[in-house]
Amino acid sequence: MSNISDHFAGKTVLLTGATGLVGRVFVEKVLRDLPDVRRLFLLIRPKAGRAGRTLSVEERLGGDFLGSSVFDALREIHGDGFLPFVREKIVAVEGDLGQERLGLDDATYRRLQEELHVIVNCAAVVTFDAPLDQALSLNALGPLRLLELAKGCRNPVTFAHVSTCYVNGSRQGVVAEEPLDPHRAMSDTNGTGPHPYDVDEEVLALQSLVETVERRSRRGWRSAVFRRSAKGQKNHRDAGGADRLRRQWVERRLSALGMRWARSRGWNDTYTFTKAMGEQLLVRHRGDVPTLILRPSIVESALNPPIQGWLDGMRMVDPLIVAYGRNLLPDFPGNPNAILDIIPVDLVINALLAAIPQASQGQAPLVYQVASGTENPISLGGFADAAQDYFLENSLTGRGNPVGGLPRLTWPSPQRFLRRLRYRYLLPIRSIEILTAGAAWVPGVRSLRGTLRSRRSGLERLRYYATILTPYSTVRCQYLTQNTRRLWESLDSEDSRRFNFDVTAIDWPHYVQEVHIPGLKRYVLGVTPRPASDRRPRGVPAPSPVPAAPQSLDVEEAAGPFHEEAVAPAIPPTNGAGNGSARRFMAVSGSHGKQTSEFWMGATLPGTICRTLTRCAFGVSIRLYLGITCEGLEHVPRTGAFIVAGNHNSHVDTAALLALLGKGGRPIHPVAARDYFFRTPLLSWASRMFLGAVPFDRQSQAVESLGLAIELLRRRHSLIYFPEGGRSEDGKLRSFKRGIGVLALESGAPVVPVRIEGSFKVLPKGRFFPRPHHIRVRFAPPISVEAYCKSGEAPSPQELIRRVSEDTRQAVETLA
Repeated sequence: MSNISDHFAGKTVLLTGATGLVGRVFVEKVLRDLPDVRRLFLLIRPKAGRAGRTLSVEERLGGDFLGSSVFDALREIHGDGFLPFVREKIVAVEGDLGQERLGLDDATYRRLQEELHVIVNCAAVVTFDAPLDQALSLNALGPLRLLELAKGCRNPVTFAHVSTCYVNGSRQGVVAEEPLDPHRAMSDTNGTGPHPYDVDEEVLALQSLVETVERRSRRGWRSAVFRRSAKGQKNHRDAGGADRLRRQWVERRLSALGMRWARSRGWNDTYTFTKAMGEQLLVRHRGDVPTLILRPSIVESALNPPIQGWLDGMRMVDPLIVAYGRNLLPDFPGNPNAILDIIPVDLVINALLAAIPQASQGQAPLVYQVASGTENPISLGGFADAAQDYFLENSLTGRGNPVGGLPRLTWPSPQRFLRRLRYRYLLPIRSIEILTAGAAWVPGVRSLRGTLRSRRSGLERLRYYATILTPYSTVRCQYLTQNTRRLWESLDSEDSRRFNFDVTAIDWPHYVQEVHIPGLKRYVLGVTPRPASDRRPRGVPAPSPVPAAPQSLDVEEAAGPFHEEAVAPAIPPTNGAGNGSARRFMAVSGSHGKQTSEFWMGATLPGTICRTLTRCAFGVSIRLYLGITCEGLEHVPRTGAFIVAGNHNSHVDTAALLALLGKGGRPIHPVAARDYFFRTPLLSWASRMFLGAVPFDRQSQAVESLGLAIELLRRRHSLIYFPEGGRSEDGKLRSFKRGIGVLALESGAPVVPVRIEGSFKVLPKGRFFPRPHHIRVRFAPPISVEAYCKSGEAPSPQELIRRVSEDTRQAVETLA
């Protein structure tokens, strides 16, 4: 028999914060594994709906709450009886933890005091820089209001308060499971604070500060400051609009004051400061009420079925995961060796349910810390590496294929990161917005301004997260979990199976890649992740599409111009020649410094802007000055890495292909001869910055000279490649070098043949100024290398390369 189930049998429980992540999982777990609970009261506030209509608590309960995907397993178990079962167990109570007597009428308040056996407080204002009045009322004084309710109950009541490990503020080293002293601020504990501290007096001082701000706002509403704030605001002259603007000013003021006050007392932010005061008030005023304080660390998605991966919104690290997966996170400040103390939400709930029976006896420890940092830590850098490995093979959005070339985070200092963010990204964006303010009529500029606006907004959010989350990405402490470990070891076999909270069993790479990020995609972003069975296990290479090529292929090489970065398809890396060539390439040191795929794929904001403007300029110039006709563009893959290969008569060929294929910021790199486009440092910089070109050495061996291009294809970037080895002297199609075969067979990418006509008359070799002449571009269906690899015969690698090159030339020739 389960001791936990026996304890809750016939009991009535009051839960606050039921609509949050922890609250929903608590309700699901109770309904699924504690079916003998007599009743579950949920304290829920009415909520503003659409068109100014207020949703009642019953509407909220029957709508987004019971309709949540967290109850999918229960629906399968009960079928049509799910709603009757839930309605029998759950009672929604309209109230507000932030009000006196919980905002309840006398009859409901007395009913709760007659029936309750357990009170669980999960409610909190979790915004780090919330307005001080809201955080103080809910996080600090809310637990006291529940304690007052508990003291008046007819039955003995156990009070469980869910807090956070981070109430320990800026402490360093080992943090024990001990209650906070009501007479000490965290700055006093650290030895850095000279201010006298008493939690009751602190509450009074903060309430006085809030009243002062409110009074000043009402008295000064008609002052010049408020008139400037209201200028340009719709309906600011009517009373309702004026009051809204005044309230916004008050909230901003209280948010800033709360952060300053919290940091002066030794806490990181208003959230942890007010949560700490809530604990201190419980310690001082709990009396003889059996009480436990549960402190989880960073709560994230559920680890185990049937709610594996479930979460109800962006948690602490999730906005950064999403930004990184979309290639919008250039870097982030932090210490890669710092512990990222994550705990799955289902483990938190299991520990809470196991601790309540112990606390009811009045002999259990007051504080339980549910954290992973001491028994099974994962570092911040380790978490980031696991996320990067995931995104190399999986798309975040589910539309198309994985994003290649995500940057390795370098973890700069906060000051350096914010400085770089401002001068390298935000100021250039703002400058271009100002310069293009009156040019919305130019083709492509309106789209560019929209992209810049969106990017600036994202960078502003990134700056906010960097400022708020830096204390958590450089944390220098570990939270002891001795009480929680003893609690786990005290469970019998049945309870340990049903209420597992053993953090030592967490496999972090599996959790990040197979549980958390897929859960984030499914439940928050609304994307169905690819089944785990379809993904290649970590460390297991995909089969090679071609036999291993010898290391000394004697293949002449040459290519044409340039490319950018790409959101391309999943082309699996290959064994044999592919991996060998990549390794040889990475070992070759070129004349242009850092010759790594990350360097050439890196999507810095200035480079992205320069390439976007260059492509827009190419498109406008070609259409207005030359004229262009395009056929067969539908043959170009919409997603995935590919190689565009065709005849090469002029530098205009590259400009035309970039204008046609680079729309919408699609990443595509022209492959350019090192001895021509990269012969000087300035020309090398311009080729990479404006064209996205990648170099190859046409005097070197094929595999080594194209090693960078092959690596880019494997990382889901596409290429523009001219297999003739240079521009034609007479405008006629010449034989193709075998480099196109090496690229296709080493990477597995399809080859899209293209023929460009008219460019020879525009800008032939040796001419410096283009003359007007119409250009015609025709694409053929892509050539897949799978057909060559699946043939029954076993030709040599050189023969396969020759076939691909010849077939590509034949396809280009038939486009004439």
